Amino acid sequence: MQIIVNLLRGFAIGVANIIPGVSGGTVALMLGIYQRLLNAIGALGSETLKALISGKTAIIAELKRTDAAFLISLAVGAGAAILASARLMSYLLENFHDPTYGFFFGLVAASLIVPWQLIKRLSMGNIAWCLLAAALVIGLTLAMSGEDRLHAAQKKALIKGDITADTVQHSVNKSIPTDPKNMLLFFAAGVVAICAMILPGISGSFMLLLLGVYFDLLICINERQLLMLAIFATGAVTGLLVFTRFLNHLLQKHGDATMSFMLGLVIGSLYAIWPFKSFGMVAGRRVDIANIIPSTFSSNEGLTILACVVGMFIVIAFMEIEKRQKAPARCSDTA
Repeated sequence: MQIIVNLLRGFAIGVANIIPGVSGGTVALMLGIYQRLLNAIGALGSETLKALISGKTAIIAELKRTDAAFLISLAVGAGAAILASARLMSYLLENFHDPTYGFFFGLVAASLIVPWQLIKRLSMGNIAWCLLAAALVIGLTLAMSGEDRLHAAQKKALIKGDITADTVQHSVNKSIPTDPKNMLLFFAAGVVAICAMILPGISGSFMLLLLGVYFDLLICINERQLLMLAIFATGAVTGLLVFTRFLNHLLQKHGDATMSFMLGLVIGSLYAIWPFKSFGMVAGRRVDIANIIPSTFSSNEGLTILACVVGMFIVIAFMEIEKRQKAPARCSDTA
C-alpha cells in the first residue's frame, strides 16, 4: 500500500516538473515528504557504491539504510508521469492555459500552510528570510524581459526545426565545442540546475536559461554530444549529493530559518505561476511575456478561478485525510 502511495507522490512531482514555473520541490514539500526525500538522497554516497560491488547481502542492507524503496517508487512515479502526461499537459497549456495555471496556483497557494506549520517560532529574522526568498524568486522571474523570452523561444524553435534561420535575426550553432571552458560551464550548470530543482519554488530549466546553457544543452541532445551530456550529468549528480547534505544540515541546525526561507520561495513562485499573462506567438506556440490583471471577465476567467478553487480544495482535502490518518496512531501511542 505504501509503495502505491509513493508512486502517486512521485507521479505528482513528475507532473509538476512538466509545468513551466512549477517546482517538484514545492510538491514534495506540499506532500510532506520533503525532509524524508532529502534524508534518502543524502544517505547515498561511497558506501552505496561499495555495497553494489560487495554482493547480495550488502546490497540488501544498503537498500534498507538509504530508504531506496521510497526513492525508487518516487522516481518510477515521476518518470511515469512525464511519459504519460507530457502530451496531456501540453494540450492543456495550449488550449486551456489560464485554467491550467489557475489549478496549480490554487495547489501551491493552499500548500503554503505546510511550511508555515513547520515553523516553530515566528521572529523578525525568520520573516526577513521569508521576504528575501520571495524577492529572490520574483527577481529571477523578472530577470528575463519579454523580448528575451521571445528570442529564447525563437532559438528553441530553430533548434527543433520548427522555423528557419531566415525567419529570425540570429542563427544556432550545430554543435557545442568540447573545450575546457564549455566543459566547466556544463558541469557548473548541472550543479546549479539540480540545486534549483531541489529547492521549492525555483525551476531548474529557468536557471539554465539564465545561465545561457539551456539551448546549448538542447543542441547537445540533438547532436548526440555524449561527452558534454555526461559532464552535465556528473555536475547534476555532484550537486544532488552535496546540496542535499548541506540542506539537511541547515534544516537540522537552523530549522525555522531554513523553513522560513522555503516558505518565501513558495510564496515567490506564485508570481511565476500567476495564470493571467500577456503573450506572443512563436512557431504557432504561445510564449508568456508578463503577468497581467484581466480587464474583462469572461468564461476563461471564470473557469480559471474555478480551477484555482478546485486546486485549493484538493490540497485541503489531502491535509484533512492525512490528519485523520495520524489521529488513530497518536491515540494508540498514548493508550
